[in-house]
Amino acid sequence: MKKTLWGVLALSVLAAAAPFAALLLPAPRTLPEPTAAPAEDAVPLPTSRPLPTAPPAGAADAGKALTLYDAAAGEEITVSVAEFLTGAAASELPPDWPDDAIRAQMVASHSYALSLGEEPFQVNSALCAGWTSAGVLRARWGEDFSRRYARLQELAREVADALLCYDGAPAAACYHSISAGHTEASQNVWLTALPYLQGVESPWDANVADYEVSVTYSLPQMTAMLQSLGLTPEGEPAGWFGAPQWDDAGYVAQMEVCGTAFTGTRLRSAFSLRSASFTVAYGEGQFTLTTRGYGHGVGLSQYGAKAMAEGGAGWQEILTYYFPGCTVVQGV
Repeated sequence: MKKTLWGVLALSVLAAAAPFAALLLPAPRTLPEPTAAPAEDAVPLPTSRPLPTAPPAGAADAGKALTLYDAAAGEEITVSVAEFLTGAAASELPPDWPDDAIRAQMVASHSYALSLGEEPFQVNSALCAGWTSAGVLRARWGEDFSRRYARLQELAREVADALLCYDGAPAAACYHSISAGHTEASQNVWLTALPYLQGVESPWDANVADYEVSVTYSLPQMTAMLQSLGLTPEGEPAGWFGAPQWDDAGYVAQMEVCGTAFTGTRLRSAFSLRSASFTVAYGEGQFTLTTRGYGHGVGLSQYGAKAMAEGGAGWQEILTYYFPGCTVVQGV
């Protein structure tokens, strides 16, 4: 009872405290803002999700149809569990990833959606963000649609009755593309600590091709961004940024900029970075910001899940590894 009450209070504070869209995933300047579905071989852009205000009351029903708010349609829609799991996996992961990585993603998406209670899961079907429809996938995959969709449907059937739970309620099973080598603790992004979102080692992420990415800004560009933070840069540009203070997961906890301290998540948003694990260097009239990982870093690392699956781990093992203290419940 105490754990459940704690979870309600923690999640309530968490949801109220964070401007999620601004903190979690600004559009990276090194990638174009998507205007259509990603190319079929591209990794879908990780999406930002607010955590629920409180765990849903009563026992979870894994077979219950899900209510989504589709920004592309501008309305709420209702989809079956099988349709949701298939469209969610197709939006989040490339279609040729290992079966157990896809199963883990399906269960994480399902658990997160149910953890919202009566709140609709927010998606954009046209952009393949969070979930998409069979019609969008047919246009995206062309002649490969039938084969790929049938495979995802089969995987969805296998895990349709499975949920990841904490203290008897569906867990807010957050996910991101690539961690900085260790997943992040929830309080470092959303201010409040959750027991199963305290971070774990994810060493496989460092082997991903886009683990480390650099973006450069000219002096006028950086000046304009600093002014948007309410700063007036003065003196030598090389001295505008102080040394970062790192948190235990390798993300910037705090950094002084022009004498003012900012959190790493705030600077990530201001500079449109892939993650809050970054360094800043100045030379030859430009700033180079180098990031590690992609996304907010909390919960499931999708590339970590891929590596674990390729190493023989099952989807249950993947989920309980990235969400310590949670259990996989089937037949609910």
